[in-house]
Amino acid sequence: MNLKLLQPVVREYLLEHLHVNAASFLLKKHPFEDISAQELAQQLIGLQKARIKLVPYFNNPQIIYPPKVNLEQTSSWSTATYKANLFNGEKMIDLTGGFGIDISAFAKAYNNTTHIELHTDLQKLAEQSFKAQGLTTKSYASDGMQYLAKSTSIYDLIYIDPSRKTATTSKAIQLEDYEPNVIENLDLLLSKGKIVMIKTSPMLDITAGLKQLKNVCAIHIVAVKNEVKELLWILENEATDVVVHCINLESSQPDLCFKHDHKANIDLSEPLTYLYEPNAAIMKSQAFGHLCEKYGVSKIDQDAHLFTSKKSIDFPGRTFIIEEIKAYKPKDIKRTYAKSHRAVVTRNFRESVHQLRTKFQLKEHETDYLFFTSSMGKPVVIQAKKL
Repeated sequence: MNLKLLQPVVREYLLEHLHVNAASFLLKKHPFEDISAQELAQQLIGLQKARIKLVPYFNNPQIIYPPKVNLEQTSSWSTATYKANLFNGEKMIDLTGGFGIDISAFAKAYNNTTHIELHTDLQKLAEQSFKAQGLTTKSYASDGMQYLAKSTSIYDLIYIDPSRKTATTSKAIQLEDYEPNVIENLDLLLSKGKIVMIKTSPMLDITAGLKQLKNVCAIHIVAVKNEVKELLWILENEATDVVVHCINLESSQPDLCFKHDHKANIDLSEPLTYLYEPNAAIMKSQAFGHLCEKYGVSKIDQDAHLFTSKKSIDFPGRTFIIEEIKAYKPKDIKRTYAKSHRAVVTRNFRESVHQLRTKFQLKEHETDYLFFTSSMGKPVVIQAKKL
């Protein structure tokens, strides 16, 4: 870790080149004798990523960034803050701390925080970032599970984000392939933590995860701007019901929360006045009956995940007002819409968006939409305007 990177003149130089391609920046001649081009390029990439993903870090001139691969694997500040706001207490530990984004947020909710990171170089950079932020978080280079096994403490919260890029696979999908293996270590985690929070890939199947993890009391499906970023599994020793939370951060959309074992019926209806498209978190949950029950909407078809109502509601997804509904007859559709400007969405339709755009020579539009879908078992085209 080269502390000369923290000189104000270096930061000023990097900010002047903030919008320069990192590969071309690496090849430039730079004015600092004691800082290599590689070190400068690493900081430039860090600033470029932090400007969007980690704004408080970007605004802090005392941060030294890790390599690009470590930044890509970190939580965003938005998701880190969400997690930190779920609970609070006296003592928490992050067993797979990485660059320390998550625990920097948790440090605002817990009085005593401990950061464990296996790789020494990354741990040192995280420790430097804690000092830069004025945090009292303790940081150690160690194996998280080994540290926990030796610890005599009981933690209010144990947080773990096991790696999906392991020695045996470049992208683990199954929970048992993660490192460390949380399934094998569940008893240890639950014996040392009042609450255990496990972050997994959004690709993990929820039903499979519930079968493999015991004592789950909540699952948070966390999306940011309609892209699911992570699943959070909350475990407690006294867990009974499992509550699922569907969250879409950096949007004004309401959350959907429901008990996993509660059976909710799906209402079906032909398209009415308003059309709704659920956000990505709800699509991941497949909780369509709960959506109907909570928001008073109906599904337009069993296999098309679009919803409708007579009155406009505050819906967890995109809202459209229906302007016209047509049976899908290609000649009629071509006569009505060919060469017009329309955004195209398909749901349970045999042709792709690309095929339909080509077929009807449709150009893009921000608010005027055509939904090629099915309603009550029949193919239809719904002309709608995004609200």
